[in-house]
Amino acid sequence: MTTRREFIGQAGVAAGAAALGLGSTRGPAARRQQGMTILILGGTGFIGPHVVRHALARGHRITLFNRGRTNTHLFPEVEKLVGDRNTDLTALEGRRWDAVIDNSGYTPHQVGLSVDLLNGATDQYLFTSTRAVYTDFTAEVMNEDAPIGPGDLPESEWTAYGPAKVLAERAVEDGFGERTLVVRPPVIVGPGDRSDRFTYWPDRIDAGGEILVQGAPTDPVQFIDVRDLSEFYIHLLEQQTAGIFNSVGPGAPLSSAELAYGIRAISSAPVSFTWVDWDFLAERDQMPQRQLPFWQPPSGRYLNYGRMDSSRGIAAGLTFRPLAVIAEDTLDWHRSREVGGEYRLRTGLDSATEAKLLAEWHEAGG
Repeated sequence: MTTRREFIGQAGVAAGAAALGLGSTRGPAARRQQGMTILILGGTGFIGPHVVRHALARGHRITLFNRGRTNTHLFPEVEKLVGDRNTDLTALEGRRWDAVIDNSGYTPHQVGLSVDLLNGATDQYLFTSTRAVYTDFTAEVMNEDAPIGPGDLPESEWTAYGPAKVLAERAVEDGFGERTLVVRPPVIVGPGDRSDRFTYWPDRIDAGGEILVQGAPTDPVQFIDVRDLSEFYIHLLEQQTAGIFNSVGPGAPLSSAELAYGIRAISSAPVSFTWVDWDFLAERDQMPQRQLPFWQPPSGRYLNYGRMDSSRGIAAGLTFRPLAVIAEDTLDWHRSREVGGEYRLRTGLDSATEAKLLAEWHEAGG
């Protein structure tokens, strides 16, 4: 049986052959000129609409498969198939597409169903995984070869989000072998991100005043704009690329201070930043998984959480928008949500809590 490490290496060879048009009746140049047929499982949530828009702009033909419940008004020009990937894939039977993009798979069972049905119906299967598949973030180089899956649990107990994605990746590999394409994004940000983990910062900085920032100014921060991720997806498919790729940005190391001041550049509001120690916040139940998004303290199992390696992805065509562009576009999108009534962010400190924490921090000598 091929190991995951061997698969990655073999996939790199396959990607090189594909780039030369070997083993395919339509090479990358033909795919770009003639357009591909792409099936997207989902397509109307956060990532999907950006993928659809970019694919259509590139001349590709899209089919969406979902339950027909979310954002049904989007893309009237696109073919839409209705079903349920957990129970009813009938609408996909007897069809063929050049590539499949799976943004909505979370468990090995549901991914396995679509893989089994589509194995003979497509040349490539792109699965959206996650940075959370890694066992921890302590490897000296956090690339695609770092250990994945929980190291202290039998597979029968791998039910959490990250471990389930590991098993889902395996289901794709078992079905598609060297045709497998897996992308592992970090926090995905940009217009349309309703988690508000990044949106909080442009919104808060634009409001001005003294701003609490968690941790230290040197803490590393990583994320990817949803449009950069979407463009990477289509580029990989056009090039008939296979393998596993981290898709973590930006292209150069970014500290929390650089993040804060980079976002500050898009606003004219007078601001000052105060960095508050992680332990101080933890004692007050204000760790990032609760109110303060979206990076982790660079210590313990999260030592290199903000230092993931995306060199393979960059070599395969991954690019990144400037921070100021991401921040401004995200803020514009967020302001559009506020039209017609006040919109409350899902994450981030409310003004009263922030003021209280800052006062306690200063009183403690911070």
